[in-house]
Amino acid sequence: MQAITLKDAKRNLPRLVEQVLADAEARIVVTDEGGQVVVMPLDEFNSWKESLYLLSNPANAAHLRRSITEAEAGKAEKRELSPE
Repeated sequence: MQAITLKDAKRNLPRLVEQVLADAEARIVVTDEGGQVVVMPLDEFNSWKESLYLLSNPANAAHLRRSITEAEAGKAEKRELSPE
């Protein structure tokens, strides 16, 4: 993940935002005092939040791990989604 100073981020904000969106890669913005924030696409942020939520429940996390293992072993089944 690339880092940029707050001074440079302020000076080049439109370019920074365009790069983050085009690359779908977060950037770290560092203040003079050493504070750090992350600039990232909203879709990526929402994906992280959803993953964190799903993995925060031990039962969900275990089920997801089993499902991934089965899919990698070729045991996954295609199913039609219901309209509900």
